[in-house]
Amino acid sequence: MLSQFGPSTVVAILVGFGLAFLAFLPVAIYRYRRYGRLRFLDLVTLVLVACYGAALWSYTLIPLPETRHFHCVGAQLHPFQFVADIAQDGRTPLHNRALLQVLFNIVLFAPLGYFLRVLVKRGWIVATGCGAVISLLIELTQKTGVWGFYPCAYRVFDVDDLMMNTLGALLGSLVAIPVVLILQRRRPPARVTRVTFGRRVIGIVVDLAAIVFIGTSLAVAWRVFSSMLLGWSLDDLPRWADLLLGAGIPALVEGYWVLARGRTLGEAAVQLQPVPVRLAPGWARLLKFCFGIGGYLAVANVSIPVPLLGFGFVLASVVLLAPTRNHRGLSHLVAGMELQVEGSSGEGAVTSDDPQLGPPQG
Repeated sequence: MLSQFGPSTVVAILVGFGLAFLAFLPVAIYRYRRYGRLRFLDLVTLVLVACYGAALWSYTLIPLPETRHFHCVGAQLHPFQFVADIAQDGRTPLHNRALLQVLFNIVLFAPLGYFLRVLVKRGWIVATGCGAVISLLIELTQKTGVWGFYPCAYRVFDVDDLMMNTLGALLGSLVAIPVVLILQRRRPPARVTRVTFGRRVIGIVVDLAAIVFIGTSLAVAWRVFSSMLLGWSLDDLPRWADLLLGAGIPALVEGYWVLARGRTLGEAAVQLQPVPVRLAPGWARLLKFCFGIGGYLAVANVSIPVPLLGFGFVLASVVLLAPTRNHRGLSHLVAGMELQVEGSSGEGAVTSDDPQLGPPQG
């Protein structure tokens, strides 16, 4: 029986890691802004939750049938039919297909209740309700042939599956109670008020992701507009338009943040605050932009006659991150700015609303 879940398991792992990759930056920003840290345990939890979410989909809908082998199936609407099925099978528990199916449905939804209590701080009522709703959605998806994609159901709508899935979510929530009690007894770690290397790198990655997203979105929109609405050939589009949209607009956005607000989008996302020390704020911010995100956009998009200048700029920006005080890097070093965590002058500690420390609510 378990061999049939091989393809679903592979899909769940691959899709789960993909989802975790996409969710990494939002999760990292949230952890740094709220708790001042991003731990290895947070990354493991992210991957587990993402893979579990993918597993709920893959185990219940995959493998999708091929059209030429497609057979319609009915529905099982009699509660507790599994009791008769287990008795009728008559084999030992390890070989009783009906029993294994029941246990699998319970185990599949148990992590849902566990995650809801430990991470979201919701108790058995919410876990049971979420388990019932998600299970019903899955069963209806099967019943309707993936909402009309297939002419009829290729998997059985089973009311017993709905019941066992809901029970699994409830049991997962109850099993998580001692885990939450243990976490509550642990002393909350002190809030991180220094600029860590990880926090600095995440801020830089956010900036790079922002300029790529803005530039790519505008460039694609321009190409679609010019080719489909104006009828222009893509080969005839002016290069300066791509340069303006792909680099100029992102430079204006980041330039506004640096020159007007004193920090980049990424630094704001992770609550890093540059502070001018040697120069007036206006000059310091201008140097910060030119030797930071603005300089990167220039060397990455504009042909520079000086050999290896762009490579040297990027290399210096990367190399100077680690040894400089508070990981200021090249831009803050040239601008004479110190880097600190926003609000670090005040005392703070991690409160009990940390999802791995706080009490569950019903």
